Amino acid sequence: MPSDLLLALLITLVGMGLVFGAILLLWLLMLALIALSRRPAQPEVADEKVERDLKRQAAAVAVGIALAEKDANRIREFPLPPTALVSAWQAVMRGNMLRKRGPLR
Repeated sequence: MPSDLLLALLITLVGMGLVFGAILLLWLLMLALIALSRRPAQPEVADEKVERDLKRQAAAVAVGIALAEKDANRIREFPLPPTALVSAWQAVMRGNMLRKRGPLR
């Protein structure tokens, strides 16, 4: 084999080795960070007063949502649109246009 081809093959192998080595190093670094950042699970003992307050707040929120939905489902009458007031100038111009074009079908 020519020496240029061997040199190219060697450079390719070294480059691929460096890439896969860097990927493996980053993977190990991520595993180490995950292992260090984990905290042991500690069961939290909820105080009865805190739990009661949370239940009261949840009930108040539920009542508020129910009242809002009840109010939203009520049928409301829509206000009438404002009357179209036409000035004298507009009436004359529209009349002239109708006279020019003829009656509407």
